[in-house]
Amino acid sequence: MGDDLEDRIGQVLRANWMPGDWFPCSPEAIAHYAAKGRVLQRYKPGRVIEIGSRCGYSLLAFDVADTRDARFLCIDGYVDPDSDACRRHWEHVVAATKILADLVVVNSHAVRSLPAADFAHVDGDHSYAGALADLRLVDHVPVILADDCCNPEVHQAVEQFCRETGRVAEFYDDGLRRAAVLEAAR
Repeated sequence: MGDDLEDRIGQVLRANWMPGDWFPCSPEAIAHYAAKGRVLQRYKPGRVIEIGSRCGYSLLAFDVADTRDARFLCIDGYVDPDSDACRRHWEHVVAATKILADLVVVNSHAVRSLPAADFAHVDGDHSYAGALADLRLVDHVPVILADDCCNPEVHQAVEQFCRETGRVAEFYDDGLRRAAVLEAAR
């Protein structure tokens, strides 16, 4: 593995991975979540919004990397075939690890505004229109981590959002996927 943070995230993920998940807990997946944890650690947020929570794997990585006992507001529409199992797993993970997180089960496109936060993680709808709507929903947050920029529609949505807001995208490749950190203009 790469470093101490990646080792700790890997240990927590392996212990809390949903049994039978189609997405394997591979070294590449661990590196992917460790990269997300490093981004969160750089900003040390107190309040975090996550759009697209699925099984809680990013949440687990953020919790390991968190140095401030951040509070998390997680939003997921749970519209995939495995959504019921993923939601139950998310609830189990949060209860077992005592992460300070609340889950709102709703399609993010039905949400008109969200509370203040220091950091947002956007990993929800992967269509162009959906990703752009999710990014606009967290425009008030100073730092946004947009996942799955390897998806051309998500990448285009990030670029459009940056044109609209004046943010600059810092893209990175973690070996599994491509993501972008979007800081508000200062």
